[in-house]
Amino acid sequence: MTDERAVGIDLGGTKILAGVVTATGRILGQVTLPTEAHKDAETILSNMVRAAEGALQTAGLAWTDVEAVGVGSPAPLDIVKGLIISPGNLPSLHGFPLVARLSAAVGRRVVLNNDANCYGLAEARYGVGTGARVCCGLTLGTGLGGFLVIGGELYSGPRGAATEIWCSPYQGDQVEEKVSGRGVSRNYKKLTERVATARETAELARSGDAHAREAWREFGRDLAVPVAYLCNITDPDVVVLGGSMSKAWDLFRDAMLAEAMKYINAVTRDAVRIVPGALGDAAGMLGAAALVLTRPPAP
Repeated sequence: MTDERAVGIDLGGTKILAGVVTATGRILGQVTLPTEAHKDAETILSNMVRAAEGALQTAGLAWTDVEAVGVGSPAPLDIVKGLIISPGNLPSLHGFPLVARLSAAVGRRVVLNNDANCYGLAEARYGVGTGARVCCGLTLGTGLGGFLVIGGELYSGPRGAATEIWCSPYQGDQVEEKVSGRGVSRNYKKLTERVATARETAELARSGDAHAREAWREFGRDLAVPVAYLCNITDPDVVVLGGSMSKAWDLFRDAMLAEAMKYINAVTRDAVRIVPGALGDAAGMLGAAALVLTRPPAP
């Protein structure tokens, strides 16, 4: 198999990470630029093009040397029409025809998907899910994202909304209200009447604050619910947990695993691995490129 090359762009509310990636997951060059999300859509589009061209230059390549461009963006998206609909952290891009405009700017085919799906595709092809027949998981942060990869190929559903588990019911609300950064903050406030972010609560927990540690354990027990549902629906080989909150794995792991194993059916429970991701900040960019790259052969 020829080691194809593509540009992957991870579009975030704060920064844009663009890289030139091969089908086997090698990063040939990458560049990070500020998104400037407070500015107009044309400025953000220009920043995406500059980041991509910088990555190509770093790799010693030109646009003619890559097959296509993959973009991972915060949701909601219309991946059929190639539109960014209304992500809260990219207000000037609401309704923006990103695929058409970016393709016209760089002269290459462009494919769009949400950032959680790109993260999961990267981990399934190049990270802890390598070789898995079924790899699914969640991204944990200000919101709750989900993904499903079968045989190394992303399953997005006919409208791109597969595994959008965030709005599912839980304790009289949407599950995202508990399984997110604000969920940890609420747990801590309930115990102490003090306000702290998820990051601050993690720092307090590691410094010995018993209430902070319990706030994270409660988060783990809540997280076990969508994890168990994913396992029971998809019978995965591996469940990958990513996003900024996965860095607190040590604080919620034991509570989450103990609770999840109560509700995962026995056949799956005996085989599944539930693990944090391994690719770090590059995962979104790698997965965006993987949207347009041939799946590498199984190891």
